[in-house]
Amino acid sequence: MTATFDAMTDTDQTDVPKALEARALFTAYGRKIAGGALLLAGLGLWLEPGAHVDTDLILMKLGLSLTFGFAGLALMQTHNAPSGQEVEIDTVRREVRLIRSHGRKRAVTRRTAIRDLGRAEEIGETVRLSAANGDFLAEVSLADAAVRSSLCGALRDAGKL
Repeated sequence: MTATFDAMTDTDQTDVPKALEARALFTAYGRKIAGGALLLAGLGLWLEPGAHVDTDLILMKLGLSLTFGFAGLALMQTHNAPSGQEVEIDTVRREVRLIRSHGRKRAVTRRTAIRDLGRAEEIGETVRLSAANGDFLAEVSLADAAVRSSLCGALRDAGKL
């Protein structure tokens, strides 16, 4: 007896919770604003009224302005990779899993049996899956005909397509 595992993975963006999107957007803009403020502070050291031209102060101003400039550029250039959800469709176990990845960590956020899905729609090479209550679950683009026929066969067997 042989056991096989057939998991199809698609990395299309699915319905991400709005709170996570807002937090990521807020931190990204916060970094850019803080980086811009550091760049302006480094420039402001040279433009302040009453700036002294002593040799000791010039060396200190140069060090501070370079530090502020590099830190500001670093903050403005950093960004988080979007933590999208992956869709895994296991035709052997007959289930759909939504997996959120954060770096190397992967966590299953939702697991739904194919028989518990709502209506599925096949539009060209794309299959739209919905939950039993009608909410959008995932949209999977499958270019491989064998994989698409395997998924559509599992959905037809469950009466969802």
